[in-house]
Amino acid sequence: MRILALLGLVVTVAACSDDVSDLQAFTEQVKNTTQPSIEPIPQVEKFESFEYSVSGMRSPFVEPEPELIEDKLGQTLDCLQPNYRRTKEPLEKFALDNIRMRGTMGGEDKIYALASASNGSLYRIGIGNYLGLFHGRVVKITPDYIQIEEMVPDGTGCWDIRKAEITILDAETDAGSKQK
Repeated sequence: MRILALLGLVVTVAACSDDVSDLQAFTEQVKNTTQPSIEPIPQVEKFESFEYSVSGMRSPFVEPEPELIEDKLGQTLDCLQPNYRRTKEPLEKFALDNIRMRGTMGGEDKIYALASASNGSLYRIGIGNYLGLFHGRVVKITPDYIQIEEMVPDGTGCWDIRKAEITILDAETDAGSKQK
């Protein structure tokens, strides 16, 4: 047992020698053969300044004059505008592409369309009801389609009328809405 302990001590002492010359030689060899690759510093483009002058424009920190506000309101009130005060109907949350006509009900004097929306609910639509995202009002209902007049912005603060139809679903095809 003592011999085994003495042999272990000799092996441990032999392993802790200070001879690192082979590691130093390898490090020197790597330093001599390796070239560092450093990217060159990018050239900075010369900055050309310019003077920004707004002498003829109104300051954004000062309220506009009352005459300018009245002129702007007068321009937008003279053209077609949607009624923002009316209560929105449930089908105005859906685009026309997400509304499908399923059928009609009623008689000769009063006809309603049955339509489903993308949320899976079934709705009864009459003439004068609103649907779609662009203030679409139902103007005609037939057994084959629902005719809608939508109000779309023209980019100048006014609105234009655009006609659209939602056709009834055929058993073989998935016909949806189309715009004219």
